[in-house]
Amino acid sequence: METAIDLAYRHWEAGQAQQAEMLCRRVLEVWPGQADVLHLLGLMAHAYGQHDAAVDYLKQACAAPGAPAAYFNNLGEICRQLNRLAEAEQAARRATALDETAPAVWNNLGIILQEAGNLEESAQCLRRALALAPDFAEGHNNLGNTLRLLTRLEDAADSYRQAIRLNPLYTDALGNLGRLTGEQGQPDEGLVLLRRAIEIDPHMGDAYAYAAMLEGDRQRWPQALGWLEALRDFAPNHPRLPLGLSRVLRELGRLDEALAMADAVLAAVPGHAAALEARELALRARAAR
Repeated sequence: METAIDLAYRHWEAGQAQQAEMLCRRVLEVWPGQADVLHLLGLMAHAYGQHDAAVDYLKQACAAPGAPAAYFNNLGEICRQLNRLAEAEQAARRATALDETAPAVWNNLGIILQEAGNLEESAQCLRRALALAPDFAEGHNNLGNTLRLLTRLEDAADSYRQAIRLNPLYTDALGNLGRLTGEQGQPDEGLVLLRRAIEIDPHMGDAYAYAAMLEGDRQRWPQALGWLEALRDFAPNHPRLPLGLSRVLRELGRLDEALAMADAVLAAVPGHAAALEARELALRARAAR
């Protein structure tokens, strides 16, 4: 059985999902409730978009006696991605209780608490992860995100810079520092960082949206539109695109198009506050003509 389980994991890591699942099913026929197999089936289900099944498999794996912290950590991360934050936090706290020395479990709990709005404890968890792994670039970036939400902007910038020092190709940190630098009144420096992120990863959608925002803040509307059109070319469903376009098109006097962008958001999310505001601004501008 142990050989079969090990082989199933090897098949999965090699991209051979069908063989991995076949072995998992065979093991469960002989050994119902085998935790390692249930864990792997959960990872596979998540990878293929079967989210409810993934959570169910992982919960079964975590219920087994002696389930390791990694299983709870993975359950927490998948629940977080599904916005099931209470379940995510419960699983992540169990992971930290089982293994206090693993930076990854503190990092994941910190992200979950950040998304739940428990920012002070989020920062504590992320600092604990970094105390265990000072060279953990992702941890520095995540701490920067929490500190930005706490409006500790200089500390946030320092965290992003540390992440970039550790990994100069870390596009998320470059994008985050670029946005923050621009918002702090240094748009040229911010755009340099955002362009660097895009050079490394031309499909980093948020960097285009932030660049458009910084150009718009300087009333450079044609340049802002150029960033958003470039974003639309490869990510037409990017969540920041419709309202970004609505703002820029309104300022360029293309009011019907601006209104249509706001209406598209409201069709998908009725009552969306920012879209309602964008729609009202477009209507007022059109009425003032």
